[in-house]
Amino acid sequence: MIEPSTFDVIVVGTGLPESILAASVAASGKTVLHLDAYEGYLSPWASLYFSQIGDFATAGGYLPKSSFAPEEELSFTAEETEYHTLELKDASDLYSNVKLECTDESVLGRLNRYHLDLAGPKVVFCAGPLVDALIKAQADHHVRFKAVEASYIWREDQMKAVPASRADVFRDKTLGLSDKRFLMRFFKLVSEYTESEGGVIEALAPGDLDKPFVELLRRQQLPTSIQEIILYAIALVDVDQEHTSDATNLISTKDGLQTLALYLASAVRFPDAPGAFLYPMYGHGDLPQAFCRCAAVRGAIYVLRMPITNLLVNKEDGECKGVRIASGQILHSEKVVVGPTFCVEHLTTSVSTPMTSSSSNVDAEEGPEFHTSDDSSKSFGGRVLSGDYRKVARCLCITDKSLQPGLSTVLIIFPPNSLAGRKSNVVRALQLGASSDVCPDGKYIVQFSVNCSNATEAEETLQAAKNALFSEGGSEVETMPDKPKLLWSIFYVQDISHPSRVTWQSNQEIKGLKSTVMPDGTIDYRGVMKSTEMIYHQLCPETEFFPRPITTSISDEGDGDADDTNEL
Repeated sequence: MIEPSTFDVIVVGTGLPESILAASVAASGKTVLHLDAYEGYLSPWASLYFSQIGDFATAGGYLPKSSFAPEEELSFTAEETEYHTLELKDASDLYSNVKLECTDESVLGRLNRYHLDLAGPKVVFCAGPLVDALIKAQADHHVRFKAVEASYIWREDQMKAVPASRADVFRDKTLGLSDKRFLMRFFKLVSEYTESEGGVIEALAPGDLDKPFVELLRRQQLPTSIQEIILYAIALVDVDQEHTSDATNLISTKDGLQTLALYLASAVRFPDAPGAFLYPMYGHGDLPQAFCRCAAVRGAIYVLRMPITNLLVNKEDGECKGVRIASGQILHSEKVVVGPTFCVEHLTTSVSTPMTSSSSNVDAEEGPEFHTSDDSSKSFGGRVLSGDYRKVARCLCITDKSLQPGLSTVLIIFPPNSLAGRKSNVVRALQLGASSDVCPDGKYIVQFSVNCSNATEAEETLQAAKNALFSEGGSEVETMPDKPKLLWSIFYVQDISHPSRVTWQSNQEIKGLKSTVMPDGTIDYRGVMKSTEMIYHQLCPETEFFPRPITTSISDEGDGDADDTNEL
């Protein structure tokens, strides 16, 4: 029995967005109950052990949940209010096309040393909103970071360094004098824009900020090679900006300049970090745990290994009233946050309390039918369970040596159409070594991703990227001498969700119900942080996101400790 049984906010799922919300709502002084059916922070944002990734592959892309059987029949105090119940079920289409390839696990070393990011590759901007949230929440005491040591862009069948700062531009021996001049001039333009606090500067005519960013690069007469570095390795654009027929794929000049300003600020924020990006030690799965610890310190109650069976909704006005858990207990709250791994069935049943875990009063004729705003039969967490979805293909690999001798944590960007004979979106690869505590000594994890709509094409694209970087038995073309050998890999396609409304009669939304998102196809966390903060302000409209900011430090294992927010 969970006591108390009434909370200001109930959060279901321990993914990163849900964990951030639990911590931020608890920090605002409200009561929070955080529930999860998994044993240990398993979610689409998790870092899986090697055995878990094997189970994930065997199950065809499902994360195993705990089974719960109540030890005794529970009874509850009589209540007169009746609720409509919506059955919460696991979504069946989060992952697809799961393919595991391994010749011999004995060559992988100590299997218990692996931490495999299900949402990889992702990196954290040093000056980005996730680091700011960690500091404000005092969650930085619970997570350590490793700096990404270098970024590369794939050009002319080889990896070429991406400058992280003005100093890098001068030191780079692969850039010609004219390219350095062009790049430095553009960095100066970004600095002027930053200093103007987003206003119009001399190099920008009125209205330019709303025009495509690629047009500004052309007007600056930047060489194609420099444009690719700016667009895909610094601004981190996901899709082809030069050859697109869909104008919605073009980022605006304002968004491009803001990302470049963030990149340059990140490159100088922590003196011990050689670039703009960080990676959390032990994998991205440590990030939700850090926020959960902060939430618990501020009074949030945690119940893991407890499946949630139903969402309870007021019959009269469609207002969320709480959840029913597998033990049969009803937990009350008018604000419920649910992770994206659930879908909601259409039900017209109602349940009255008192009730026990073995029986309930059901009246299938009372009350209105619940439905989604697009009239689909099932919808939740941004996924309508029919039709086409945007997806991201991911591939996790284990190799026997580093792509760059002497470097462990390396980011590689494949611009659009840079892989021989393939027309593709941007492909990203992140190499991680033992210094990040995600694999044993002498082994490396390389994570790949590409946004896609077709699984077969995405698999072929990522295979081309692997062929470019690794030595495989069937590889015929050797673009890099003494390449790392591919020892193990898993490929899968992940659905990308965006919250859509779940409604009831007369197309009215269920009041108080919020849904978080799946990991997106980007390389960083700005999107999820923006959507999470929006949900927070809907839950707590009159309070600051992570109030009571505290000055503290983020420590980078192996690169030194820090005394303030500008040091690693």
